[in-house]
Amino acid sequence: MHVPGYITQEEEAALPFFNSHDEALIWFKNKYEYNFIFTGSEMIDELKCHFYYLIINREIYEAGQNEFVTKGIITDVIKYMSSYQEVQIFDDGSIHIAH
Repeated sequence: MHVPGYITQEEEAALPFFNSHDEALIWFKNKYEYNFIFTGSEMIDELKCHFYYLIINREIYEAGQNEFVTKGIITDVIKYMSSYQEVQIFDDGSIHIAH
């Protein structure tokens, strides 16, 4: 699925090389500003992975978040999930983007 604003596989392949999580985070924050938000971290194969959402449609994203908080569910999950793209940044600077 390609939605305007999503990072394509071609764009992912053309990303600069990052030496660390912090270096990659600065690059993404400079490019996407407040639309690049932290969602959590966990260890994957002995390397810390930091999860971020690149918000593609803030109105839909926030409506889904509000619905989840108030009702405990998101009624249009497909629409909600198309409002963001997950970006994983590892401590070594490697990147994985959900497509």
